[in-house]
Amino acid sequence: MSDFLPHPFWNFSLELYGGEGVAEACLDLQERRGCDVNVLLFCCWLGASGRPTLTAERLRTILKVSDVWQAEIVRPLREVRKLLKDRSWASALPETVEATRRRVADAELAAEHAEQLKLAMLHAPLAERDRPVDKRLRAAVGNLGVYAVCLGVTPDEKDRRAVAALVAATFPDLVRTEINRTVGLAGPVDNH
Repeated sequence: MSDFLPHPFWNFSLELYGGEGVAEACLDLQERRGCDVNVLLFCCWLGASGRPTLTAERLRTILKVSDVWQAEIVRPLREVRKLLKDRSWASALPETVEATRRRVADAELAAEHAEQLKLAMLHAPLAERDRPVDKRLRAAVGNLGVYAVCLGVTPDEKDRRAVAALVAATFPDLVRTEINRTVGLAGPVDNH
């Protein structure tokens, strides 16, 4: 049984993150562009659930809260987890260090969950349940574009491929060429 409070955004995130190429795309954008994976998933969830596109002003307000949580809670936990995995001294007591690393990883996941609940509290306008899928797609891609603007990033081809992976998993019933066109990819693109 999970200790996590249920929430549609959390459930969506768990499913989406397990989609083909999504974890890799999110981690790539996190490492290369400084993206918060929860914000990437939030942008997709808002669009997919029929909510309107974020404004840059609204997203900047949200980022002020999530950036502090990431800096003070999530990233320090992530660093400790990585230290426990990478340090040569860990080989002295491997079972104990591995058990500690798992507990830190659990704490990191709980912190990510808490951030997601806060994001949903900060901005979750009513969903338009009958919103057509093409409008949902454009809203999700638009939200990710607003996030790029807030980060001061001009998306390159690698960014667009990562976004295409996220969006393809968000909208698995859509034709990949439509997704590629919406995210600004030209020509055939593999799924990786």
